[in-house]
Amino acid sequence: MAVVVTAALAACSTPAATPPTTTTPKTYDGKVLADARHPTGASTLPSGRNDYREPADVRADLEQTAKARPDVVRMMDLPHKSVQGKAVPALEIAHHVQTDDGRPVFLLMGGIHANEWPGVEVATEFAMDLAEQDGRDPRITALLDHARVIVVPVVNPDGFEASRSGRIPDKRKNCDPTCGTKVDPDTGADDAGVDLNRNFGVNWGGPGSSGDRTGGDYRGPKAFSEPETQNIRDLVTGHQVTVLVGLHTYGDMNLRPPGRNASPLTPDEAVYAELGNEMAEANGYPSRLSRELYETSGTAEEWSYFTTGGLGFETELNGDGNHGPFASSVLSQYAGEREALLRDAEGAANPKYHSRITGNVPTGTKLELSKPGLRTAMTADGPFTWDVNPSIRPGPDGRSIEESWTLQCPGRTVQVTLARGETKQVSC
Repeated sequence: MAVVVTAALAACSTPAATPPTTTTPKTYDGKVLADARHPTGASTLPSGRNDYREPADVRADLEQTAKARPDVVRMMDLPHKSVQGKAVPALEIAHHVQTDDGRPVFLLMGGIHANEWPGVEVATEFAMDLAEQDGRDPRITALLDHARVIVVPVVNPDGFEASRSGRIPDKRKNCDPTCGTKVDPDTGADDAGVDLNRNFGVNWGGPGSSGDRTGGDYRGPKAFSEPETQNIRDLVTGHQVTVLVGLHTYGDMNLRPPGRNASPLTPDEAVYAELGNEMAEANGYPSRLSRELYETSGTAEEWSYFTTGGLGFETELNGDGNHGPFASSVLSQYAGEREALLRDAEGAANPKYHSRITGNVPTGTKLELSKPGLRTAMTADGPFTWDVNPSIRPGPDGRSIEESWTLQCPGRTVQVTLARGETKQVSC
């Protein structure tokens, strides 16, 4: 099936601005990076690890990857520090990574829930994998021509540190700000903080979330009250994120909206199910509606989808607990989940799942595209293709909402209305 997906990507997903053919400098060779990580006794993971990372290990691996492959990797700290003042690092991985050239974005997130360590591992490994295999694996090399991949391995660094250190092993929420004032001696959980995956703006406050501050699914005092969710909001609203995946444990499912029992199927159920089934074929987890696991409201995946039209998924990795043995929770699952994530990233690049704006402007022209709450930019050099989410937005009530993008050209604005899968040429 992977051959079919790759062939489809190559056939229908022309790069936004076709990059020139380049030869990867020897000093940036992914094989050198991979070999350095696999001494005798190393695992088959891209990192070669055999155990869970400490918080400092995550940053160290991201920094090493960025340093070894500056041609395709850019490391950044997201703009909002955590409640306790910790930086939240991310990697962007793409050919010509320094150029805003209109390619679509695949966003991968781990560690939204602090005690779900396998998601942190898979997200970090996938970022390292792309950097190691670029220039060696034709499929990954083609992917990085067509799309940008942004990975945030630990959305919730305060909670992750509390859980991973053993202070509060089953810490789920973030900290507000003390982290661990009332720890349950039986469960190892505490009542401090907000469940970040109930703090997003669409359907915030609905069923499957709690207004009780001590609840494990406490949604916070208002939508986006937490700096950690503000980071994801700003990433999505400032980029054309055409597919988003959040990694969780341990429900063994690929989940798509809706999350509430009373909600109708989304206007995009057919394409949503199609990509969800591709994921299921790869990782072996069934493709389901989110509410089939349990009801949720205020999640990142639903907010992203209903706000931008970009397809948002939640993958629940398999396991016997939130952070089971490394061998069964990470090592044995990585190959299948890697394939699923590659299909997600290829889906992000495939214009069948989003929209495109084409045109022709003078070299070096900066273009801006906006709707209320959303703003992205690119620099075009002559003929351009901009991969964007559809302007016709899905509504939580099952209907489509007619909206247009405002394209700011030199000296004028153009209104562009686009459905999913549609391409329109504009005159700037």
